[in-house]
Amino acid sequence: MEVTKNIKDKNGNEKTVKIQTPKIDLILNAIRERGMFAQITRYQYLDYNMEEEMQIIEAIGKSRTPYFVIDDENRFTYENFIRWCRCDTRMQCLHPETSQVIPGNLRHGIYIAGATGTGKSWCLDIMQAYCRVMGFKVKYVEERDTCPLSWNSVRADALCDTYTETGDIRRFKQRNILSVQDFGSEPLESLYMGNRLEVMRSLIEYRGDRSDCLTLITSNLKLGGDKLLNRYGDRVASRLSEMCNYFEIRGADRRKWRNLAPNAPKK
Repeated sequence: MEVTKNIKDKNGNEKTVKIQTPKIDLILNAIRERGMFAQITRYQYLDYNMEEEMQIIEAIGKSRTPYFVIDDENRFTYENFIRWCRCDTRMQCLHPETSQVIPGNLRHGIYIAGATGTGKSWCLDIMQAYCRVMGFKVKYVEERDTCPLSWNSVRADALCDTYTETGDIRRFKQRNILSVQDFGSEPLESLYMGNRLEVMRSLIEYRGDRSDCLTLITSNLKLGGDKLLNRYGDRVASRLSEMCNYFEIRGADRRKWRNLAPNAPKK
């Protein structure tokens, strides 16, 4: 593409000159070769039937507790989590502020909000088992070979405990896939040898600036809600909206249903 501009010479006469610019393709290739703006490579697994996959999910859930069910409160989340795992471009999520259904982004992570006991944490655990059993693969920037699409969850308060004990959360910042349960339940600040740190704020801000990692989160805090904004501020709220596909699991406390069910095992 030729770029020109009009200039005036020393006599005041206007003329058109060509501007020498590198070709856009060369610039983009140089960016890719240097690993700038690197992204995780996702692979599609599109030979599937959603009804059958949901039966698999329900079977995995029931293997953990016989009271697990797929219903109207969690179906949208599970169906689109399946599409996310399979890198299916038909994936949808919710707009954090309006709750309208919008297209999802397969290069972004997952944020599941809901009240206590609605099954958010179980959702991440069940989908983790689903991914491992199905053998989905992903390729990270620094890896030569593909790796399993898999994650191990850590509670937000346990992350804070790690900082209190060691003063170091780099391994969590640098994980290719990080799964955090109960975001928002942790202490706002943690102390290590006189140094105070808002651990989750630091973690989200760091990972939010990267395009080569995925972050999965469960929380009682709605992504577009005032409680999250008041606790963490605009910067963290904006980062989370940019880096995660948003879902809500609504309904009553499923733990209470289990305890009220006939012949429920006693704790």
